[in-house]
Amino acid sequence: MKLVTAPGYFVHGRMTNAVLSNVGTDGFAGTRRFPMCSRYDLRRLFIPCNAEFALDETLQELTLSAPCKIPDMNRDSSPTEAPVPHVFVAMADILHLNCDAWLLPTSTKVRIRESWTGRIPFLDSYAQESAGADFRDGSKLAQAILGWTEDAPLPVLTSVTVDNLWPSGALKERIHAFAEAAVDAIAARARPRTLPLLAVPFFGTEGGGADRHLGAMLTALLEAASSASQDYNVDFVIVLRDKSAFSLAQKLRRAARDDSWGSLRAEQLSRATELGEEAKKGRLVPFLGAGVSVSAGSPSWRTLLKRLTGHVDLGDIDPVTFRELPLLDQAGILERLFERQRKSIPMGFREAVCAEVTQSRYGLAPALISTMPSSGAITLNYDALFEDACRDAELARTVIPDDHPVAGDRWLLKLHGTVTKPESIVLTRDDYLDHNTNRQALSALVKAHLVTHHMLFVGFGLEDDHFHEIIHDVRRALPKRRLNQPRPFGTVLSLDAADSKRHIWQGQLDFISVTDDARPQGPVDEESAAALVLAAGRKLEIFLDALGAFSSDSHSYLLAPLYTEGLSHEERGLRQQLLALAREQRPEKSSEIWSVLEDALVELGWESGDDYLDG
Repeated sequence: MKLVTAPGYFVHGRMTNAVLSNVGTDGFAGTRRFPMCSRYDLRRLFIPCNAEFALDETLQELTLSAPCKIPDMNRDSSPTEAPVPHVFVAMADILHLNCDAWLLPTSTKVRIRESWTGRIPFLDSYAQESAGADFRDGSKLAQAILGWTEDAPLPVLTSVTVDNLWPSGALKERIHAFAEAAVDAIAARARPRTLPLLAVPFFGTEGGGADRHLGAMLTALLEAASSASQDYNVDFVIVLRDKSAFSLAQKLRRAARDDSWGSLRAEQLSRATELGEEAKKGRLVPFLGAGVSVSAGSPSWRTLLKRLTGHVDLGDIDPVTFRELPLLDQAGILERLFERQRKSIPMGFREAVCAEVTQSRYGLAPALISTMPSSGAITLNYDALFEDACRDAELARTVIPDDHPVAGDRWLLKLHGTVTKPESIVLTRDDYLDHNTNRQALSALVKAHLVTHHMLFVGFGLEDDHFHEIIHDVRRALPKRRLNQPRPFGTVLSLDAADSKRHIWQGQLDFISVTDDARPQGPVDEESAAALVLAAGRKLEIFLDALGAFSSDSHSYLLAPLYTEGLSHEERGLRQQLLALAREQRPEKSSEIWSVLEDALVELGWESGDDYLDG
């Protein structure tokens, strides 16, 4: 492998595992190991250093036009430094998840299951045309679908079976092949994340050779994804649909907590664990802001107004003066302009808002929050991404005020309206004033939860006037002795290590910085600001991933068929005892007690009549 560099640098290594060392005279010495597999990865490495480079089409020759100072790659504390790859676990529908690429399981015969082809038009035709002779003869294990639209996650054909057997190392080999094919194929695509996100379903579990050893398969899948994420400098998300698999995956990751969340500081991981315990007690209520939907492509409030401005003619309104107005007033002016110019605009103001915020795929944050054991959740977002994520996790929520809640339902309160009812959207100053008059009952529900539960503010800017009013009313309603107690109303997951709002809310809200980076002082250009937001947003996702794992209160893997490989020695012994109890003859006189016991067994994953190989 030939690598050409500018003076002061020496590069050595092989195609997928190169090492760059600065041996210049500026006193800095650093070594950076990175996968040389795409222009994108190299650009992420060198642009922060203001270095130019050229890479030939075969990815075999790298040229640096000028020496540059490579940052210390042993720390993950600045958006200009290389982030540590991470493996997420989510209960989700992989076709509804916003990722860069996803693994499409098949074989060398390119047979795609109907569960995929029935939902994606022309997928089989694309697959047949993309699979070349090298894929069909087994010499190539992964092939990205050719000609796929760039505004949708890219499917990557991956041969996941070998004569219905899983020889040693076969799974790791396939996950690495998938990662390499995916990274090469998406190199030129624009991505809204600091690192590419590759999604992998729990494949090989339906006649694919692993369906009798699901626990071993899941353990190996987590290990293979971790290895590939490091080698190819990407994030992975293991997408599960089975609750037993999800609970086992979380248990395995908790057992290796320092390795599972190595990019979090010890204090951050400790706080995630504490919040997870609060969630298991039923005390945590997520309060979701616009930041939760950003990874799916949804706009922030400021970006939303900027987009809406593009629909109208401002006329004699100075654009600079307009942008300096408070956001509520900008929205009010836009609403009036939409009304005046309705003959030339194909939709009304609120319909335009709905069109701008509606997304077909949710990001990681909604998926990670959806499985937290919380009966209630509150949001100011208009979109339906969190509802979709909850539904895919089989934990659907009743939307208030849209639906009529039933006792015991998990619910979601949408304080500022929803895209399913454009007339309910709260955006202008007049909307806020009407909101105070017409939705006092909804605000009362928020106040009650602030008093009796612990709010978790995620992706939520605390500048919202309505939020300030709610907190003020709660403070007035609480007795003075309660206000003096060191128990905050909630916790804010802050994207800024030096968030000045923590001083305003001291004693009332607890702040956890999910990143180590304070926002730079002084003016920041738009590109740098976007990079900071992306880096902080990704650290928020990693924190939520840890919180979700430590809040998982399900142990349904214990008695689930075929999951024994993931159990400890003590758990195996307990499993045998409980399975023996499940096989006991039920005396008629004790049917009521047995009913209680059966409910407990089912909660632990027991399936009546199933063929237990170990029981």
